[in-house]
Amino acid sequence: MTPPTATGRVAVAEDQTFTRVVTMERVGAHLGQGWQVEGFSTVESMLDAGMEGLSLVVLDLQIRGGQLEGPAAVRVVSAQAPVLVFSGLASGEALEQARAAGASGYVCKDTADVSVLLAGVDAVLAGAIYVDPVLLENLAASARKVLSPRQQEVLRLEALGLKLLQIARACDPPLTEAGVRRHLERIVEIYPDCAKQTDRARLAVHLGIVSPWEVYRPSGPGA
Repeated sequence: MTPPTATGRVAVAEDQTFTRVVTMERVGAHLGQGWQVEGFSTVESMLDAGMEGLSLVVLDLQIRGGQLEGPAAVRVVSAQAPVLVFSGLASGEALEQARAAGASGYVCKDTADVSVLLAGVDAVLAGAIYVDPVLLENLAASARKVLSPRQQEVLRLEALGLKLLQIARACDPPLTEAGVRRHLERIVEIYPDCAKQTDRARLAVHLGIVSPWEVYRPSGPGA
């Protein structure tokens, strides 16, 4: 698949300098001289630069440094330009959240070689939906089920430090405490190694349901 036009503008939003530069170089070399490829370390800096004329945003799902990241960043950016998520997260939950937030494509940093990234770029520029084929293959081969949106909501709130009653009230729509317990029990059935709350917090980070900066944010006067 080739880009639909000979010119355009692409943004790469990635907080890791090396990854950002390499991604820009690869995308720029692939698209050709008529394309302008720009890099940004935060979503906010990209928004400040202006989204006019952007044909595509290659977005790190766990971009750090600003306030916008994860599905919230996808939602804001995808309202103004097509989004290809380029993420280190390789879970069905992360894929589901990105797509629900409006992402047109999803490629894993750890599983994809450059050809998969560029195939994703071409597909999204052509108006198609694209998902990393290695990720899809791994998900199909997995014996476990993807956590439901409700289970993800409960897991996220618990990882953020809320207690049972707080989780129940914070859910939309609200749950009973018994309902929260049932969801946690189901999560443990799917992930038997996560019977402890600390293990479930790590699970939430691993699946991309919550960012590590939210869970492990320093507290106290110096934070």
